Amino acid sequence: MTGFGAWAATAVEVFGEIKPLAGRLPQDRFEVVVADDEPHGDAARRLLGSVAREVGLRQAVDVRHGRERAASSFALAVERRLRGLLRQAGPLEDWVRAEGDAPIGHAAARARALAPRAVRVGTPSGLVLEAFTAGDRRRPAVVLVPPCGMPVELSHRWLRALGEDCFVVTWQSRGLFAADGPRGGMAAGVAEQAGDLLAVMDALDLPVSHVMGLCGGAVIALDAVHRYPERFRSVSLWHGDYDFGPGSAKTDHQRDVQALMELGAGSLEKATGYQKLMHRPAALAKIPERVAPLVLYPYATPVLFHHYCRLNSAIMSYDVTELLGDIGHPALVVTSRTDTTAHPAGSHRVARELARAELVEEPTGDHLSVFDTSPRLTQLAAGFVTAQHSTTPGHR
Repeated sequence: MTGFGAWAATAVEVFGEIKPLAGRLPQDRFEVVVADDEPHGDAARRLLGSVAREVGLRQAVDVRHGRERAASSFALAVERRLRGLLRQAGPLEDWVRAEGDAPIGHAAARARALAPRAVRVGTPSGLVLEAFTAGDRRRPAVVLVPPCGMPVELSHRWLRALGEDCFVVTWQSRGLFAADGPRGGMAAGVAEQAGDLLAVMDALDLPVSHVMGLCGGAVIALDAVHRYPERFRSVSLWHGDYDFGPGSAKTDHQRDVQALMELGAGSLEKATGYQKLMHRPAALAKIPERVAPLVLYPYATPVLFHHYCRLNSAIMSYDVTELLGDIGHPALVVTSRTDTTAHPAGSHRVARELARAELVEEPTGDHLSVFDTSPRLTQLAAGFVTAQHSTTPGHR
């Protein structure tokens, strides 16, 4: 696929990634600013509008020349992502004259056909989770535990990659994706989040699975394997964000985020005050443009931020020391030497103290690069699962 068709496929993917954040924002329009020498006009507006309608984006999208106006970090994250999309485009006016909007419709239809299957999962406490599956049920089952609060779109590349060889399951954090927002008083501990993992497995009739934890999801994976060892054949832990009690090796980023989570978890009033700071454009300074709309999602409203803090604070302060010696499952522990988000020393310690762990330390790669799913990482993940699992299918 080349030219207009390839760009249309990328556009549909990008709009899908901005949609969760956009759905939490109050404005009815996004304004994409392009340089005076960039030849984007009516054709750009037409095509972006067409993609927005296909994806179901609530807001209209305008394109204008000039300078970027001051706006909240949330709107800027969306608008800059769309501006980057336009910069990848070819001759839009020629494309529209030749083919109209048809490639957009074709790309959207293909994306819908290939999208992970959504499954609503009830929990014993009455919460409803949004789970997603990809791949063939006859293949080895993998439950992917994502970073707390992140929309499933951040994990789409992993779902696609692992879905070629495995039956992959994931879900979105409890309460944070409900249309009416999180319930007041919703339980937010690690035990409850590990229980959600089991609820998803039970709903999909998966008696046993491999579990793959990314970032804070590694803590949930460890706790689930410790609590329910018979439900898992193996575990892989990727750039885990671990706590070992006082004196834990942590990066400055980990300490700063953990302090923010503790403050925001304290009360909705405190969370509201700190969430206002996230509106400043400076909040985008260290977030890669590609993932900014996804990473910012749980900060989008005061209520969302408060409950995100409750969930993530529980994860970041959870001492995993006592779990490690009791876990005898085959384990793969992955980190990189250059991860300045989650300290590599935490992964080293986990690998040392797990009975059957293999440590893989990549020479380079920041924390978010794991979601780019390079061939090296996907082969590593799929190879480990294939080596550990039989091809026993689920029942449904």
